[in-house]
Amino acid sequence: MNVSFRLSHRRFQAPRPRSSSSAAVAVVAATALALTACSAGTSSKGAAGSVGDDLTFGAPLSPPSLNPALGDPAYGSFYQWAYDPLMVMQPDGTFGPGLAVKWGYVGKGNRAYELTLRKGVKFSDGTALDAQAVKTYLDYERSQKTGSVAGLLGNVESIEATGPLTVRLKLRASDPNLTFAFAQAFGAGNIASPKAVGKPASLDNGTAGAGPYMLDATRTVASDHYTFVPNPNYWNKDRQHFKQVTVRVIPNSSSMIQAMRAGQVQAALGDATTLQAASGAGLTVLAPPQALTGLNLADRQGKISKPLSDVRVRQALNYAVDRKAIAKALYGDEKLALAQYALPGQAGYDASLDATYAYDPARAKSLLAAAGYPDGFTLPVLDTTVVGLDKMTQAVSGQLSKVGVKLQITTKPTVSDYFVAMVSGKYPAPVIGYGLANMATLHVGVVNPQGPFNPFHTSDPHLDALYKQYFAADEKDSAALQKQINAYLMKQAWTLPVVGAPLSYYLAKGLTGLQATTANAGVPWLTELRPGN
Repeated sequence: MNVSFRLSHRRFQAPRPRSSSSAAVAVVAATALALTACSAGTSSKGAAGSVGDDLTFGAPLSPPSLNPALGDPAYGSFYQWAYDPLMVMQPDGTFGPGLAVKWGYVGKGNRAYELTLRKGVKFSDGTALDAQAVKTYLDYERSQKTGSVAGLLGNVESIEATGPLTVRLKLRASDPNLTFAFAQAFGAGNIASPKAVGKPASLDNGTAGAGPYMLDATRTVASDHYTFVPNPNYWNKDRQHFKQVTVRVIPNSSSMIQAMRAGQVQAALGDATTLQAASGAGLTVLAPPQALTGLNLADRQGKISKPLSDVRVRQALNYAVDRKAIAKALYGDEKLALAQYALPGQAGYDASLDATYAYDPARAKSLLAAAGYPDGFTLPVLDTTVVGLDKMTQAVSGQLSKVGVKLQITTKPTVSDYFVAMVSGKYPAPVIGYGLANMATLHVGVVNPQGPFNPFHTSDPHLDALYKQYFAADEKDSAALQKQINAYLMKQAWTLPVVGAPLSYYLAKGLTGLQATTANAGVPWLTELRPGN
C-alpha cells in the first residue's frame, strides 16, 4: 500500500517505498559491495590479467531469483548481462538510450511519463519488444509483493500503450525518480518477454531479456556459477564482446583476489578490505565513493534514548567525530570522509556544506552541556560484522567517548539478523550503509516515515514541504531543491555520516569500457566491459 502523510491540511502522497525487508537487504548488500570489481578472461589456467574470448566475473552474493521483477539491484551483476535497461545512466550522471530512445515527463508536475522504444528489438526468445510488451512487463513488475523493484513504481496509476512503440505512464502523485529507476542501478527497466511473464516461474532459473546475452541453464549451477552465452536476437552485435560470460559466486573477499591472481576470474565486485591487495596484484581498481556510512540517529523523538530528541545532541555527535582520521584508518583515504547526504558529482552535493561539522570536540561538549548532558550519556547502538561495519562503529565509539558519550553496542553477524533488529525499533542508533544517488532515492529508505531506515517513523513538516516541491519540480529547479534538502537534513542531524564508502570493481589488465563514478551512483553498465585493442 502507498505511504501517505499529512502536509498542513493537504494530503501528500509520497512514492511507495520498496518492501522493507528487501530494501534493507538491497542497501546493505550494496554497501557490502561498496565496502568490499570487474575483469575478463579465458580459462582457469590463464595468468592474472589475461583477457580472451570468455569473461569470468566474480560476485560475492548469489541472487534469490534470476527474475528481475523479484530480484534486487544489489544483484545487478547477474541481471545486466541478459537485460538491457530502458535507459542507461552514463558516467557523468546523465542518461542515454537503452531499450528506449526517448523518455521523460510531459506536462507539469511530474505526473505523466512517456517512453518511445527502439525499433527492431527482440527478446532472446524471439518475441518482439514493443509497447504492449513493455506495458505487460511493467504491470507485472509493479504487481509483485516481494522484491525491491515494485516499490519504485508505486506511484504509477496506469500504463497505456499509446502506439506500437510508445508507452505512457500516468502517476497518482508526482515522482521525479522514474528515469533513475528505469536505468541499470535499480533495474526497474529490465524488461522481460511477455511469453515469460505469462509463465513467471520460467524466470526464476532462466532469462528472457533483450540484452546481449542469455543464460545457458545447462552450464549453470545455482549459487555457484551462472553461464551466459550471446543472445542470437540481440539488436546490436557489436556489443557482444565475449563468446561466453560466467558469473562466479565467491563470498570470501580474499579468495576473490586469489582467483583473480590465478586468472580464474578476470573481473569482480571488490571489497574495501582488499583494495590494497587488488592493487598489489596488478589489477585496475575502480572505487568511487557510493554509500553514506556511519550511525543512523534514528530515535529523533527520544522514545528509547531521550538525548537524541534534542537536535543539539545530534549535532554534538557530528562535531565529535574526526571523519578524516576514520576514513584514513579504515579505508586508507581521508578524501572518503563524508558529512552530508550527497557525493561530489551528484545534484544535491554542495561543497560549502563540507565544513559544517568540522571536527570540534570542544563544541561538541558545549552543545551536550547546553542540552543538559555535561557528563555525556550512554547510547545503545546496533551494528553488524557485515563488510566491516562493526569496525566503523568501534572507530566512532572511541571518538565519542572523548566527549563523554558511551556506545552500548549490540552486534549482529548477518544481514538478516541486522535488518530484523534494525526495523524492530529497539535500537536508537543503528549503523547505516546507504547508497547515495539523489534525494528521491534517499527518501525511499531514510526520509520516508515508512522507510526501512526510518524505524521510528520520523516526519518533519518542513522536510515534507521541501520534498513536495522537489517531487513536482523540473530538472532546472530540482538541483536547487536537492541542495536545500541536503542542508536541512544536515542541520537537523538525522544521521552521523562518517565516510562515503566506495563501491569497488577490480579489472584485469586488458579490460576496458567500465566507468564507475559518484555521478552514476557507482553503478556502471557492465556489458560495456570489453577486451582492449
